[in-house]
Amino acid sequence: VEDTTLELNMGRRYGLLGSNGSGKSTMLRALAAGLLPIPPHIDIFMLSHECAPSNMTALETVVQGARKEAHRLEELAEKMVEESGPNAPGLSDIFEKLDSMQPEMFEQRAGHLLSGLGFTGPFLAKATKDLSGGWRMRVSLCEALFRRPALLLLDEPTN
Repeated sequence: VEDTTLELNMGRRYGLLGSNGSGKSTMLRALAAGLLPIPPHIDIFMLSHECAPSNMTALETVVQGARKEAHRLEELAEKMVEESGPNAPGLSDIFEKLDSMQPEMFEQRAGHLLSGLGFTGPFLAKATKDLSGGWRMRVSLCEALFRRPALLLLDEPTN
């Protein structure tokens, strides 16, 4: 793709259509990596594969991801204040996002989302290494839903 403008509007959904090898996944990875100009306060989550198998349960995996995201946002806010002051563009969006994350509710929210994705008692207790690829994809989907990113990129989510 050459000489192209990409314009994404808040609240809209977009789909990429094209034959295999046409660059759809490459473009999504470029967006996720920040290689295309996206304002820094726009949080991006790229869902392209199931979570890695580990000794952590689905709940632990989702909560750990949420804690990492909260930490990333806190560091970004600090950096923005240092560079541009307390009125930095997008800073209020980051603080709103942090407030809405409600760290004290991480486990409860993650459990509710996992339940909605079909996880029951026995599956909630299993390590992700003991789950099939399809169930691990649900864990990754739960991470995406939990974080409520401004920009959610799904690369072949039904694989």
